[in-house]
Amino acid sequence: MSCKSSNFWIGLGVGSAVGALAYHFSRTQRAKKLKEDVYHAFHKISNEAKEALNSAEEHAMHAGVKAADKVADKAHEAADKADSLKNKVHDIADNAKK
Repeated sequence: MSCKSSNFWIGLGVGSAVGALAYHFSRTQRAKKLKEDVYHAFHKISNEAKEALNSAEEHAMHAGVKAADKVADKAHEAADKADSLKNKVHDIADNAKK
């Protein structure tokens, strides 16, 4: 039992010492500079990701507009052909009545 207890106290002491050193070094000017650099890097990455998302949305919108234009052109062509066919049928019907 005493062996387990002594390992606990040794671990607790070492952990406390490491924690104190980490806290001490995290308060240095160099650590603050590193923290600022990391913050700026994440901020820059975030902005670039937002710009990439906006660019992708614009490209998708442009592709959608192009596809809609193509469909509208094909529909217009089909309507013109149908109108032409209707006129031919009316002409044939008018000639058949004469």
